[in-house]
Amino acid sequence: MHYRLSFILASLIFFGRIGLSATLPVDISTVDVLSNGTRISATVYMPQVDDATLKLPAIVMAHGWGGEAAHLSRYATKFAAAGFLVVAFDYRGWGTSDSRMVQVRNNAGDGYQLIEYKGVVDPIDQAEDYFSVLNWINTHPKVDINNIGLWGTSWSGGTVVYVAARDQRVKALVSQVSPVGWPNSSQNQWLLTGGERARGTRGYPDPFKRAIGSLRGDMIWERLALFNPREDASRLKRCASLFLVAEHEELFNNDKTALVAHQRIPAPSKYVVIPGATHYSIYDGAGLTTAINEAITWFEEHLR
Repeated sequence: MHYRLSFILASLIFFGRIGLSATLPVDISTVDVLSNGTRISATVYMPQVDDATLKLPAIVMAHGWGGEAAHLSRYATKFAAAGFLVVAFDYRGWGTSDSRMVQVRNNAGDGYQLIEYKGVVDPIDQAEDYFSVLNWINTHPKVDINNIGLWGTSWSGGTVVYVAARDQRVKALVSQVSPVGWPNSSQNQWLLTGGERARGTRGYPDPFKRAIGSLRGDMIWERLALFNPREDASRLKRCASLFLVAEHEELFNNDKTALVAHQRIPAPSKYVVIPGATHYSIYDGAGLTTAINEAITWFEEHLR
């Protein structure tokens, strides 16, 4: 009992002096995580602390549509400097992660060939990669498994809602400038696309194809039909959720996306508008600083 009390007091003292101004040194290393048999690449940001026995709250994070984990280093470094063990990863088929191999009909139409399934947006695969990294971090010797959070931006801001609704290990999340999925008004057409792929009459998009504006990577539409984070929001009964939106969001309507998800969550939820920010300016300058500070404050409140 005396040892347990001493440990709790030491932890309170340690975490009490970590805040937005924290500048703990951070060690950065790369690891491989197997996600359903596919190697995905992850970067671990480890705060250097004096107490070797101290368990750390952890954050898992991934990039948005067409991005890479390397783009998240400014966020991840700040989170780690505030005392969180952070893992940022590339989805399968993106960045430095490997790709799945899938079969498609050959050009002659009389057999099949293997191709790399990469450079596409597959919401279900990407969610599975989050689950796999959660499994990896849950067995890390330095992680406090009772205090694990998720962070996602743009497209992945919906993925973290989808994952948290299905994994009770997630105690807090931050969803930044996200449409939180898409409305499924075109679901029937998406499923017809899936039917063509199931029959082998439709192949997969070219890797990193720019099919929607300037975004890298085409959508796997039949998988999107299975992915509706806004509907999942009502299942977040134990996960504290923060939605950060840009005041001048130019890609979608915040009132019909993140705000809807926020209002449906029964657990503690907060909706914050970043003043003056656009969808892309939040990754730099004052918008970046505000977004990082808001996220750290949220994780400190709900993962300590």
